[in-house]
Amino acid sequence: MMEEKLAIRGGKPVAPKPITKPSPIGKDEIAAGMRVFKSGILSRAGRGKEVLRFEKKFAKFCNVRYAVTTTSGTTALHTALEAIGVHSGDEVIVPALTFVSSASVILQQRARPIFADIDPNTFCIDVCNFERKITPRTKAVIVVHLYGNPVDMQGIIRVAKKYNISVIEDCAQAHGAIYNQHKVGTFGDMGCFSFYQTKNITCGEGGMVVTNKKNLYKACKSIIDHGLIGGYLQGYDYDRLGYNYHMTELQAAIGQAQLKKLNLFNNQRRRNAVLYKKLLTNTPLQFQKETPSGHSVYYGLTALLPRKFILKRDLFIKAVRAENVEINNLYPHALHKTELFREYNSSKLPIAENISARLFNCYTNPGITPQYIYLTSQAIKKVLNNLW
Repeated sequence: MMEEKLAIRGGKPVAPKPITKPSPIGKDEIAAGMRVFKSGILSRAGRGKEVLRFEKKFAKFCNVRYAVTTTSGTTALHTALEAIGVHSGDEVIVPALTFVSSASVILQQRARPIFADIDPNTFCIDVCNFERKITPRTKAVIVVHLYGNPVDMQGIIRVAKKYNISVIEDCAQAHGAIYNQHKVGTFGDMGCFSFYQTKNITCGEGGMVVTNKKNLYKACKSIIDHGLIGGYLQGYDYDRLGYNYHMTELQAAIGQAQLKKLNLFNNQRRRNAVLYKKLLTNTPLQFQKETPSGHSVYYGLTALLPRKFILKRDLFIKAVRAENVEINNLYPHALHKTELFREYNSSKLPIAENISARLFNCYTNPGITPQYIYLTSQAIKKVLNNLW
């Protein structure tokens, strides 16, 4: 078969023009926004009810007792760390392959992030490596259901109970993902979600903490509201350091409209991932595997380039994008190798380092078409053939 010339080298692109991803916002979200505008109440402090409704509906969706809204997934994680009492001198274990927020919130508490290696198949935290990282100073572990793929929570909880360690689940990319017939975010002490633009459901920005523990719920409610005692705004009395992490009524209304569609969205993401895998079957790519007993919601379909391409990953991504299709790179560096965290961990984490150097992500957004997936797959195969 004659090799096609890459677009990056002057050849004809696979797609005639750049393909745009569809907006996740439709008539339901617009109607929800108009409902808030017509009420004239944009914040909970103005006696709005949308935030409280969103919290109740999200708690019901996750099958937990409590949910607390925040301004982002990052502030949800920060709130959770403050609620369990992580402070200066404490250590918190976190996987080396994840978004920066999973670890930067530890620094915000003046605590020390301790990076654990990942499983070479699921790309999530390795339970055995997690246990080896535990010291007398370990206060908590933040596990990340990366790319929508559930962590081996049975193993995590077993180790955490053995050493009396708190467990926070970072579910920013895993709304509705299931492990052992239960939704992620419900196994540890708290689960934290993000509603950023790219997430499985979105209200632009926003976050949520879920828990079954009343003491943690009450702590979170106070932390996100300036340290207010008992949620009584007019009391203007505070018993802890708190923050202004309020979600707006507009965000909460849009979030409720999106929540109704989440199962449909996730099912479509899985179908999109299956189609990618089918079209890319006869390639040297290795795909992220689902955790045993886990049901991924495929925030993205993540693949690894062959080891011989480990120094060509950035060129590969640039070449594929030149074909007028879009792929992503989440995340190109293991966190312990970045400038911010280099001083916090001197140990080598070979699996995270190897995988982060070879991975790329295909979009699985529920609104994309089979044609979008077909063209993306064709571009990937074209570039692989040329680089090979």
